[in-house]
Amino acid sequence: MAVVSEPESIIWMRPEKPARGPAPTYSRERIAAVAIEIAGSEGIDAVSMRRIANELGTGAMTLYRYLPAKEDLYAVMIDQAVGFEPQESTGDLRADLATLARRHRQILRRHPWLALLLASRPIIGPNVLRGMERDLALLGGCGLRIDEMLDVLNLIRHWVNGAVQAELAERAAAYRSGVDRRAWQQRMGPYLKTLLATGEFPYLGQMIEASEFGDADERFENGLAILLDGVETRLSAMAGNNRSPSAE
Repeated sequence: MAVVSEPESIIWMRPEKPARGPAPTYSRERIAAVAIEIAGSEGIDAVSMRRIANELGTGAMTLYRYLPAKEDLYAVMIDQAVGFEPQESTGDLRADLATLARRHRQILRRHPWLALLLASRPIIGPNVLRGMERDLALLGGCGLRIDEMLDVLNLIRHWVNGAVQAELAERAAAYRSGVDRRAWQQRMGPYLKTLLATGEFPYLGQMIEASEFGDADERFENGLAILLDGVETRLSAMAGNNRSPSAE
């Protein structure tokens, strides 16, 4: 049997300010902002109430009054990092979905710790919910059911998450080793030529000869174009299947 959380266990259901007594010294947003700064400079593992308290010049126990559990802290951090930016439909769905994907990529690149947390826990903070409503509205006139609209959005988000995590991993590897992508390719060149000379890898040989390894932006845009080509084709098929006989 699934365990249903009490409303009070959800951070967004708890009042931040007490009904009586002095005004609070801090706020969830301020604590989350400091945590985001720490995560951005040192990684998510460096974030702790003790560390945040040191930055604010207070004690950790003081901050637990605002965010009692680490999950609460992560929830507020994620919602604040995601933020909310309005987006109205332009009437060009492909362009709108591309804008959505590029915005999501910018957020994940701005906060390298964010993609991993988003992939591991559902967050229902106010900014995330506003963003979900905004993105669903872009697909509102496509003739899709709500579950199909969600499938399309999840496909785009998951692809962007994966693309950005690969990009960040490559950046981290270059930083650790001091060898960037182009230098790594040059280093691997003689080894790959030896393997290709065996004739066992004809397709890989064609790929290496024909490929121009662009930068991260080029690779992202190329992948996004392929993804949206598929989405457009699928949308046409799904909308046609959902059309009622009386509408034909």
